Amino acid sequence: MDSLLAPSAPEVLVLVGTSGSGKTTLRRELVAHGVPAKLVVSLDDLRREARNFDLAHGRRPRPLQDYSPLAVRQAVRRGNAMAAYGAGYVADATHLRRRDRRLHVRTAEDTGLPSRAVLTPMLPWEVLVERNARRPPDETVPLDVLARQAHRRSLICAETLAEEGFSVVHML
Repeated sequence: MDSLLAPSAPEVLVLVGTSGSGKTTLRRELVAHGVPAKLVVSLDDLRREARNFDLAHGRRPRPLQDYSPLAVRQAVRRGNAMAAYGAGYVADATHLRRRDRRLHVRTAEDTGLPSRAVLTPMLPWEVLVERNARRPPDETVPLDVLARQAHRRSLICAETLAEEGFSVVHML
């Protein structure tokens, strides 16, 4: 865990796991150990920013998940810009689809940065549901979505991520 938390040379670090599996907690630990917060690309944060923009401009806010398409586009642009600048970034999202993970691997390859994946553990369904219930009401994940995430996570292992092109894979 210490090697994971120790700030290293610029890289593309991709957190992979279900909602409630500890990705954002890990991200906070990375920032506490020296990773600049401005180098974190979080879909949750980008959704909140978009909703806050609507509020600040007198528009009715929508449910957070409705901001996902915009957040995804912004995340790609921010990640690409930081990698092109040579700074690297931490990608905090579920990344349970191969195409989402491969996007980060390609960005790293195109910019000469190493790519590292962190795979959070497969947690029991009851634990995921309990953690999800502790979220603020507008941030809970619908149970059918959480179930699909749990299934997708069950199909991913360290070897899968290595085959996709990640330089290093950490299992939590």
